[in-house]
Amino acid sequence: MKGISNFVKWFLYITTGILIICGVNYQLAGVEMVSVDVFWKILFSGFATTLVSVLLLPKEEDGKIKMYLKFGLHYAALCIVMIPLGCWFGWIDMEPSGIICMMLDVGGVYLAALFAYYIVDRKQADEINRMLKEKYGDAEQ
Repeated sequence: MKGISNFVKWFLYITTGILIICGVNYQLAGVEMVSVDVFWKILFSGFATTLVSVLLLPKEEDGKIKMYLKFGLHYAALCIVMIPLGCWFGWIDMEPSGIICMMLDVGGVYLAALFAYYIVDRKQADEINRMLKEKYGDAEQ
């Protein structure tokens, strides 16, 4: 059950990040209307990258070096997934500028998802600490 809730959580973070990045890119490109299939592409991209994320994201028990290596591998894997998808969906051209643009977009989604995760995780930790203080009192006094 925890695996499914973890997948859903990351799917929401990542898909929201992809939606934001797509919105910014379309706005910068001067696109005023998008077709409905763009939303299905965003959902599919979110699903594909969530699968990669659930498999490769570092775990809390990983050491610093292992964690940094996993973050690097995770980012590379996301780029490897999104570059072909971006070409297939018509979001980028398979040329150096298109690939670099997609890598920057993946980085933007990566940062947005990690920021959302941090905010939610921090809020949950604060709530747990508050509940523990209510139950057991302030033991530091």
